[in-house]
Amino acid sequence: MNNAICNRNIRILNIYTICINALMLLPILLPYYRDYLALSFHEFLMIESVFAFMIVILDVPTGWLADNWGRKNTLILGAFTFALGIFMIAQASGFWTAALAEVILGAGTSLMNGANSAMLYDSLLLADRQSEYRKREGFRFALQLYSCAAASVVGGYLYTVSPTLPALLQVGIILGAAILGFWFIEPPRHKKTVEGHPVKDILRTIRYITHGHKEIAGLVLLMMLIFSTTKICMWSIQIYLKELGVAESWNGWTISALMLAGGLCGHLGHKIWPSLYGRHALYALGSLLTLSLIGAGVGISWLGLASLSIEAFVFGVGMPRAQEAINNLAESGMRATILSSASLATSLGFIPMSQLIGWMTDHYGIGSGLLAHAGLIATLGLFAYWLVERNAKRGYAAAISTTTGT
Repeated sequence: MNNAICNRNIRILNIYTICINALMLLPILLPYYRDYLALSFHEFLMIESVFAFMIVILDVPTGWLADNWGRKNTLILGAFTFALGIFMIAQASGFWTAALAEVILGAGTSLMNGANSAMLYDSLLLADRQSEYRKREGFRFALQLYSCAAASVVGGYLYTVSPTLPALLQVGIILGAAILGFWFIEPPRHKKTVEGHPVKDILRTIRYITHGHKEIAGLVLLMMLIFSTTKICMWSIQIYLKELGVAESWNGWTISALMLAGGLCGHLGHKIWPSLYGRHALYALGSLLTLSLIGAGVGISWLGLASLSIEAFVFGVGMPRAQEAINNLAESGMRATILSSASLATSLGFIPMSQLIGWMTDHYGIGSGLLAHAGLIATLGLFAYWLVERNAKRGYAAAISTTTGT
């Protein structure tokens, strides 16, 4: 019986995942805001910053809700809320209504984040199959990627028919996921999803990395710089395509290709340059990302577009290596907290970093915006490099001193 419930929940969760991630708006959201709401790139990034902020502040309340109200109910509410946010985007008339839509989108996303993984883990635990979690979660992540990639292509074409058609069709699909959620069977909860408030986790991490672990502080800063930039690049590519005179219908193909490339790089990342790992991998990837921004910024060209697209490689290869670098340095009891704080720091880092490139792009063009952002991450990246290396050498010297007794 428990095995049947587990299999049922897994099947429903996989279909739910496909529906929720059919993001037809993704490749045309920027053109839609620009052409129909008359918003600049800077204003667009301000709205996206609202979404990022909502994800951070709602992390614990929505986790508490999933723990106490149930995974099933939270996933259903999350899908309905997410659908409402998409519908409000289609009905938006300006900056403030679009920002309100992003607030609702952020709430819906937060409700689903964590509850979906918890539903999977608790269902497997019910059938004593928790050893399958990594495999099943990896497959679910792949479904997210493939669904989003396919929907991006469709959304790009539908936008040429009607600017609101991708959003309205996406609302229908997400509502289907919400209705499907009623067929989940709530598994018993064996442990809480949320162990502490993220703000407390961040403060705990700050105390940890400023008292003898400044090397980790440098790595967290590098993670924030690299992965905030990859998100910024995804939106910048849509501006870049516009400058190249590419029709919006091709945005979907471009975003789809980047997502598939990022997923492929992540899947095969352990085979790509296997000798490069730890902090040196972050140095190399940060440098590569900076050079790609410079290559794209010095002149608007197809070669520049290819250079900017390197962000997919950096994201796919870099994320597991960044996590590995922290795992190798952090104490066992602090690893999860530091990784969680690093993820939140990336969302928070996106907010101020995106404003610079947005303002520069509006006033001086996307090329200047990319060059300014390259200068920012290069400057902060060099500081992070100095911080990591200085403390790594101190740690190495201390280890030798302890070993030799000197």
